[in-house]
Amino acid sequence: MQSSTRILRKIHFFLLIVMLIQTFTFGVNIEKVYVGIKYSFRNFRTDGTVILVDPFSRNMVVYNLELKQIVTAYSSIGSYVMNVYQSENDYIIVDRTSPKISKITLYGNLIKSVSFQKRIQSSLLQDNVLYILLEGGELYSFDKDLNTIGTYKFSGSPAYIFSWNGKIFATYLWNENYDIEFVNEKPQKIGLTTPSILVGDILIDTRDGQLYNLKTGKITKISKYISSAYYDGEKYYITSMAGLSLTIVQNDSVQNSFKVPYTPTFVKKVGEYIVILSAPYNKVMVTKDGKEINVFDTGDYPFEVFTLKDSQSAFSVYCSDSGEFYYYTF
Repeated sequence: MQSSTRILRKIHFFLLIVMLIQTFTFGVNIEKVYVGIKYSFRNFRTDGTVILVDPFSRNMVVYNLELKQIVTAYSSIGSYVMNVYQSENDYIIVDRTSPKISKITLYGNLIKSVSFQKRIQSSLLQDNVLYILLEGGELYSFDKDLNTIGTYKFSGSPAYIFSWNGKIFATYLWNENYDIEFVNEKPQKIGLTTPSILVGDILIDTRDGQLYNLKTGKITKISKYISSAYYDGEKYYITSMAGLSLTIVQNDSVQNSFKVPYTPTFVKKVGEYIVILSAPYNKVMVTKDGKEINVFDTGDYPFEVFTLKDSQSAFSVYCSDSGEFYYYTF
């Protein structure tokens, strides 16, 4: 891996040139910033910055949301990076297909790497411990210096690992025998088909629209094909592609549900606004209660919403296929 200083000289100039276009429509200020990193389908938020990785060019940039500019750039980052974790002095790169984990300095110099015999299925950083789940169900845990501190073997080959209430557990997709399995506990059959999202206390079966509350043990059913969920500390905001709907859940009960005009793929609460993205249609939908929904155009394939520091009325949208950030200020 080359240092950021050398990469800033070598990476194509368009990666570092920021083009700012500003418009004002219907009381909303819209700005567009071109960053040049496309197809980054896994974006990693740190304190005030976003880490973007292009899986094809294998370039990685650190983008400052408030400054609206790239602050660091790297090349030759893994073969298929699935996660990046940043600490004060380094990054940990999780490469699914190599497969390995690597620790590099902020200048891009390799400190240490650990290779595996099987592909990495999922990863999780919790309480300064890095958990790596391999295909086949082997779980490894590492300290911040990538020293192995534990291993575990799940009953089967789970798809994801999560942390809830201080415990690590894995979930199985389309499994007839069990759905979830906590470390050092027997696997459980809850009746979930694709438990693949954890938000707050809710484990979400995206295929069948089931919300399993890990704390109460209750299941709430909503529209199928759940695409995204957000928890604001009190309520859950959940988008379903079946029926083009957003559902608000509190205390295992549906509080509100409304239709949206375009296929919803991401949701986030920003202040009093509910922000919903539609990646297939390149739209941003904003509402307070679902009664009035304002729709705005955005870049190609809007993938994720990022809140801005100290703002309750502004947010940014990363558009993966066009390599842009759109800023919306109400």
